[in-house]
Amino acid sequence: LKYALRESIELLGNEAIHYIKEIRRDGVFEGRIDAEQLSLECLRYMYRMLFLFYIEARPELGFVPVKSEAYRTGYSLESLRSLEMVHLTTEESRNGYFFHESLDLLFSMIWNGFNPTPINQQNQKSDSAISRIHTFDIKPLKSHLFDPERISMLSKVKFRNHVLQQIIKNMSLSREGGRNSRRGRISYAQLGINQLGAVYEALLCYRGFFAEHDLYEVKRETDPSDILATAYFVKKDDLEKYSESERVFDDTGHLVCHPKGKFIYRMAGRDRAKTASY
Repeated sequence: LKYALRESIELLGNEAIHYIKEIRRDGVFEGRIDAEQLSLECLRYMYRMLFLFYIEARPELGFVPVKSEAYRTGYSLESLRSLEMVHLTTEESRNGYFFHESLDLLFSMIWNGFNPTPINQQNQKSDSAISRIHTFDIKPLKSHLFDPERISMLSKVKFRNHVLQQIIKNMSLSREGGRNSRRGRISYAQLGINQLGAVYEALLCYRGFFAEHDLYEVKRETDPSDILATAYFVKKDDLEKYSESERVFDDTGHLVCHPKGKFIYRMAGRDRAKTASY
């Protein structure tokens, strides 16, 4: 989950930048977006999803009506999870906002609650009961996690289908291992609340920032490449100072390069002592 959340936060941050630049067309953005605030809001957004995965896997907690077919098939995060492997082959399917609008509605229902009113308040009790067979109730959860004001920046952007599908896939399937290994499905019913807290605490060590130049990733010669480890970045002019074993390569054998303007979310060792996890 640490790997999934870190990557997903980076995806969200860069998608927010894409929307601001290409859709809202706000012009130059780096100077007007607070990278720290963007990091915090992306973390909150992802923890909303993590919390929903958890409570939908535990119906005994009573937060959401997972036994209702209407909720389960029409509104739940699990219903989006069933679309994680669907191929998005058209422009509309890739760049539309079905996933975003579905999550936005679900977050709103959790925050505000959902208590359907019978169409005709004068109906007999039996008629009211009939009208509620295919619906459900959700009590409002007035938690900071779902407060719309706590993601004021992200509430003004939309995330495309292919980005949110990748994020849901990250949160649903285990990481790829060796060449012959297959990704397994994560069972949130088997996770404890302490484990979820530990994941959140670990991510407090990370920070987001914008690449001011094209940045190449390097490491200590004896350290293995680990996306969760403390990250080090250098400009292209400084890359020649590092040996091959100190440079970081991707799975295709190319140097890992983060282009100028990219939102990067990685562990910064010097900041760790300032966090609660320290």
